[in-house]
Parts: sequence; C-alpha cells; structure tokens
Amino acid sequence: MRTALLRTVSRITVTALLGGVAVVGGATLPAHAATGTVVTDSGLGVTIRSGNATSFGAVGTQPNGAVQIDCQLYGEAVTGKFGRSLVWDHVPGKGFISDAYVNTGSTGLVAPLCATNPRADKAIAWYVARNGSTAFQGYCELAAENSYGKSGIWASAKADWNDAIARGVAHRGDLNPPKGALVFWDLAAPYGHVGVARGDGYFWATSVNGKIGLAKLPYFSKYLGWAWPNF
Repeated sequence: MRTALLRTVSRITVTALLGGVAVVGGATLPAHAATGTVVTDSGLGVTIRSGNATSFGAVGTQPNGAVQIDCQLYGEAVTGKFGRSLVWDHVPGKGFISDAYVNTGSTGLVAPLCATNPRADKAIAWYVARNGSTAFQGYCELAAENSYGKSGIWASAKADWNDAIARGVAHRGDLNPPKGALVFWDLAAPYGHVGVARGDGYFWATSVNGKIGLAKLPYFSKYLGWAWPNF
C-alpha cells in the first residue's frame, strides 16, 4: 500500500454539505460518497474498467480532474501516480478506476465498500470450475494465485500471510472474511495453507477431503485469519 509520503497533496474537492447531501459540481451524491482528483503523467486520464483489475475490459477513460466516487473495494495491485495501491474506486454509472491515480487525501478507503466485487467473483468461479480436482494438492498458494490470474508471487501460503502481517493488514482470528479475501492456516509447517473466502462463512481451497472443495470456516486447525490478496 502507498505510504502517507506518497500523498502529500491535500485532498482537492469542492464540496458543500446541504442537509446531509454532498453537492459536487452541481451533482448530488449521498453524504457518505467521496470525491477525488485524477492525476496522470500523460494528462490523458485513467482507464475505466468493468471490474477491479486490469484484466477487465476498458469501458472508457476518466479524464484528469475531479471525480465522484460512490464506493470502493480492494482489487489488483496497481502502481500509478500515487504509488502502489490495492484500492479501486467506482465511478457512478461508469465503472472502476485504480486509486493509484486518484488523490483522495487518504491511502485507504474514503467511501463505503462496494456491494459487488467482480474480481472476487472470478476467483471463486475458478475454484468452482475445479471442484473435486486433485491437480493442486500441495500447491495451495499457487491455486489461490491462479484463481486471481497470478502465479509465482509467494513461495508459500505462510510467506503470503507473513507479508500481510508485515503490512499491518492481517485480520488475525477473524472468522468473517469478506468475499474474495484470502484465509490462512498454520499447517504443513513451514508452508501454511490458504484458500479464498466466499463471503458467507465458507471458503474454497485445496485439501478439502484431499481435493479442491468448499468448507465452512475454520474447518482446518490452527486458523490464522484473513487478508486481501496483495497481488
């Protein structure tokens, strides 16, 4: 995630609160929505995508300047004008843009979590399509990364979890991970174990009765907690 030093510019907004409603450039937004400023070196703006990853199709361009944000969520890591960020902003009626190109005055979330998570849906669908497969036995981290279209990020699930701890984003012992979060166990020392949360107390992973399967948390012993994928 970006550090505070990468956002030294104050949040640039023109916002007036009238009766609990924000008025921005003549348009009204819910009071809990936010605004930011798109900044790119090219000056051409940032690509709007249909989901919270660069693998989703482009649906337009958000020009440099003020932008409305009605919700945010975590997605693919992108490095942009304001450093590296996992946060994606939803532009009302348009789609998603990487927060790495948006000055909101914060390195974290400034708007509510979006109700849907397209990237998480794709990761879960990856597991569903391989339900019962033994192809990834002993390679739980690879399975989790592949479900997100990635490979070779971490040497093991434990290394992935240790990264979350080092970044201060590990949710230790929490049995209510949101959809798409990675869930971890301290198994098969020193490698650990990892799966992907479905968002309803269940998760997908390898080694569920010896194969890829769905189970209810915590299922395995030595549950560690959850964290958003850092990839």
